[in-house]
This record gives sequence, structure tokens and C-alpha cells, in this order.
Amino acid sequence: MNLQQPNANEATRTSNRSRSVVPSSGLCTRCVDGCRGNCEIFQATFRGREVIYPGPFGEITAGGDKNYPLDYSHLNIQGYALGAKGLPKGVEGNPDTATFPAVNTETDYGWDIKVKMRVPIFTGALGSTEIARKNWEHFAVGAAISGVTLVCGENVCGINPQLELDSNKKIKNAPDMDRRIETYKRYHQGYGEILVQMNVEDTRLGVAEYVHAKHGLQTIELKWGQGAKCIGGEIKVKSLERA
Repeated sequence: MNLQQPNANEATRTSNRSRSVVPSSGLCTRCVDGCRGNCEIFQATFRGREVIYPGPFGEITAGGDKNYPLDYSHLNIQGYALGAKGLPKGVEGNPDTATFPAVNTETDYGWDIKVKMRVPIFTGALGSTEIARKNWEHFAVGAAISGVTLVCGENVCGINPQLELDSNKKIKNAPDMDRRIETYKRYHQGYGEILVQMNVEDTRLGVAEYVHAKHGLQTIELKWGQGAKCIGGEIKVKSLERA
């Protein structure tokens, strides 16, 4: 059984020519020699590795569309509300006191240094992709005022055209990393934090030392085995010079 829909997807702007498709492969049941259709196999013969990227690149987010045989709509929860727990001592649970705005969702994490959060949420790692760069302000400001932890993904410094290195090939100035950290800290209200994720290249450039010395960041996330993901760790460039 294949729960995915292979070979044709709106994310890659591909489609099948035939109305009948083999579920296991995504091929048309009448796959014709010389077809001028638009499935992923057809595109791959002409466009090669470009097909692995959702498009238009840098402008969309894409998610999996597995067609699971089981769905939440198959479940009916026959529940009821009875009583109230967690109210301050001496407060009786009633329709006036047991209201959802009174719920406390605050938590914290860490051993020696505790980080408070208004709600127990971390963002995904928003790193060197173009869509993350263009929309960073929205994510950073939203995370900061919501009191959650924002994860700045890997390779942000490495792809920055304005990156400056010193004589030891370590970071001297990283404008885009500065922008990202400063945007979050400008709206930070004491809850959550911004942490920086680093791959092997980031550690060689001295990203940890840079963000700690210049911005006083306390938390980093070291990343190993990036190649285990299908297209993780790759970005698209428009020229060899940019690469």
C-alpha cells in the first residue's frame, strides 16, 4: 500500500496525463512512449534535479499529502465537562471562575538555566531557505510576543553575501544573522528565547562564538547527519558565482 500520491503533485507543478494512475508508482496506466505529458518522470528527463524542489522556489511552503486510511473524523469522543481542577486555593469552580482565559499554560525548560515560556511551543528551524529569509520578521515578532522559543536554522551566515571573515576565516560580521537575532530581541518580553542551529560548516565559521560574543546568546543546537534527509541542507542558487 502506498499512502502517498507519487509522480504528480501541485507542489512540484506536475500532473498525470491519464485519468487512471497506478497507485504504487504514480505512472499512468497507459504510459506512452514519446508522451509530452507533465508528470515528475517526464519532467525529470528534461529538468533533472530541479524537480525535487517545490515551486515556485522560495515562495511557498509545502506539506505531505498522504491519504491515510484512518482519519480523526472516524472518532467520536463522547465526553462531558465535570468540575474544575487547577484553580487557586480557596476558589470554587463555577461558570464564572472556570473560564479558559484563566488557564495558565506557562512552563520552563533547562537545568542550570531555566527558560520560561508562555506556551510550550518551539518553532521549526528557519534557516537558509529564501522563504525563511524573506519572512523572518513575521516569525520572529510573532514568536517573541507569544513568549515561545524561536529556532534560527543552519547556514544563515554561510550563504549571506555580506558575510565578512577575519584572517583566520572566522566570522567577523554577519549582517543577516544580526538582523534575525535583533528582530526577535526587540520584541522579546522575557519568555522564550532565540537559539541558533549549526551544521558542520557553521562550526567551522565560528557561528557559536560570534552569536555569543556579539549578542549574548546562551543556547545553540548542534546538527549532525544532515545528509540523512532527502533534500535537507541544500539551497538553490542562481549562478556559480553566488554558490
